[in-house]
Amino acid sequence: METKPAPTIRDLYPDFTDEQLAEAEDNLEQYLLLMLRIYERIHGDPESYARFRALTEKIHAVSLKTSRSAPLPDANSNHPS
Repeated sequence: METKPAPTIRDLYPDFTDEQLAEAEDNLEQYLLLMLRIYERIHGDPESYARFRALTEKIHAVSLKTSRSAPLPDANSNHPS
């Protein structure tokens, strides 16, 4: 099976100038570096990892599918359910 190459910033934003593309690429790189630092910190500290797991545990039940029923409570809220 043939795989498609990942889209480039230029593919995603064809109307951007070269300067805007460079800024978008830099922003993406900075974001990815931040996410890597967060991952490395949490992964390297068992206590931080346990807190991370506890905080994100409820999020697994949240669905992006729309429904006609009452909306789910915000899994990230500070208010108890």
